[in-house]
Amino acid sequence: MSLNEHLPASHASESADQTGVIAAFLAPHPPIIIPAVGQGSREADRTIAALQQAAADLAALQPETMVIVSPHAPMFGDFIYFYSGDRLSGSFAQFGHPESRQEWPADTELADAILAELAHEGLPGGFLNARDLHRHGLDGTLDHGVLVPLYYLAAQTPGIRLVALASSDLPVDDIFRLGQAIARAARHLDRRTVLVASGDLSHKANANSPYGNCPEGAQFDRLLMTAIDSGDLGQILRIDSQLRDRAAECGYRSLIALCGAFHDRTVETFVYHYEAPYGIGYGVARFIATGPAQTPLDPPSVITRLGQDSQPHSPTPIPVIIARRTLESYLTQHHTLTPDDLADLDLGVFASQRAGVFVSLHAHGQLRGCIGTTGPTTASVVTEIIQNAISAAIHDPRFDPVRAAELPDLEISVDILGPAEPVADKSVLDPRVFGIIVRHRGRTGLLLPDLDGVDTIADQLAIACRKAGIAADEPYTIERFRVTRYE
Repeated sequence: MSLNEHLPASHASESADQTGVIAAFLAPHPPIIIPAVGQGSREADRTIAALQQAAADLAALQPETMVIVSPHAPMFGDFIYFYSGDRLSGSFAQFGHPESRQEWPADTELADAILAELAHEGLPGGFLNARDLHRHGLDGTLDHGVLVPLYYLAAQTPGIRLVALASSDLPVDDIFRLGQAIARAARHLDRRTVLVASGDLSHKANANSPYGNCPEGAQFDRLLMTAIDSGDLGQILRIDSQLRDRAAECGYRSLIALCGAFHDRTVETFVYHYEAPYGIGYGVARFIATGPAQTPLDPPSVITRLGQDSQPHSPTPIPVIIARRTLESYLTQHHTLTPDDLADLDLGVFASQRAGVFVSLHAHGQLRGCIGTTGPTTASVVTEIIQNAISAAIHDPRFDPVRAAELPDLEISVDILGPAEPVADKSVLDPRVFGIIVRHRGRTGLLLPDLDGVDTIADQLAIACRKAGIAADEPYTIERFRVTRYE
C-alpha cells in the first residue's frame, strides 16, 4: 500500500453524521520516536511518517473523543484500570525527559458511560483513588503506551478529549466485551469516537532485537498485518496463542478490544506501514466503520473453538481430563474430586502408578500457574494430579488464584516424572530431554525439560539454582529425570 494514500474524502463525508466508534487506529508506542527521547534517531522515520499521515486522516473524521487502550497502563488480572481526573497528563520522565510533558482534557462523561456498560456486563473496572494508587505504587500519570500514540495521532486535533485505560489481564473474551462496551457507550452518548489500539507487535521480529530473535516473531507480524489488510477481523482473533507467546508481542489485547468495538460493523482497513527497525514490529493501520455487519463477530473463544472443531484432533489425554475436571469441580462447586468421581473414565495405569506430577496452567499463551511434586506423595498418579491441579490454580504464589470465569481459556498440561538419577558430569544433561533437580543444604530447585527460553545446560542450571536460592559459588548436587508430558 502506498504511504501517500490518504483517507478518501468520501469516507470522511460519509462518517460526518455517524456517532459512536466511527474509526480505529493501530499505533505503535516506542518512546525512541519521540524527538526528545530519540535525539535524532532515524531508523523508524517511516513509522513516524505513517503516524503523521494517520493523524491527518483521523483529523478529517472530526472526532470528539479518542479512547486509547494501552498494554502499558497498570494491568490487573481482575480489574480494568481507567486513568482518572478532569485532565490526563504524563511525561517521558522515565526515559530521561520529564520536560516532554503532555496534558489532555478527559471525557469523563464517556468514561463513566463505559464503566456503566461494564458494570451491566458484570465486568470489573474503574478508577483508583489516591490511596489505592499509592498502595499499588502508581502515580496516576499516563504511560508511554498512551503518550506516544497521542503525540502523533492527536497532533492535528488539538483539544480532543481523552479516555485512557488498560488492556487488562482479564480473559480475552472479557477484553472483547470491553470493546463492545466502549462502542455501546459512545453510541448512547452520540459521541463521535476514535479508538486507538496501542501496541508494538513482536519483540523478536528479527536479529536486531535486544530480546533475541525467533521465527515466530516474523510469522506473527506477517499474519497480523495480513489479517488487518484483509479487513477480516476474525483472522486477527484466530492467531494461535502459543505463536503470540513465542513472538513476545504486546499489542494483541488492545486489538481484541478493537475487534469487540466493531463486532457488529463492517470495516474498511488500510495498512499505512510496517517495519521492524530495532527487531520490534511497528504496524500503523486504520479501521473505518462502513455499516452494520450481516453476521456479528464471535468472541475469541468461540472463533478458536470453531477453528479447532473444524480440524482433526487427537482425544484429550486422561491426565489432562482429570486435571480439567478437578478444576471445574473445585472452582465452580468448591468440591475436591476423588477417584470415585472419575468412575466413567478408563484410568488405566494411572490408578495404580505412583509418581511425582507437575500440573501447568496457561491462559492466552501466558503461564497462569504451575505446581508439582518431585516424587509421589499420594496413593496414585490420579490423586497426585487432583492435588497439584488445585495447588497450581490456587496456591502458586506468583499469581492470583484462578477464577471460574477463566476455565474456558485455560490450557492444561500434566507432566508425570520418571525416577531421578544422580549426575556427576554436566555434559550428560540436555534441557530439551531431561528435567533437573539441584540440591544444597536442604534447598531444592526443580526445572522441567523442554521449556521455552531454556536452551542451554547453563541456562537450565542457573534457573534451577535461582529457584532454590543457591548462590553461583555454592556447591550443589544435580539429578536428572525424564517426563511424560500430556497436553
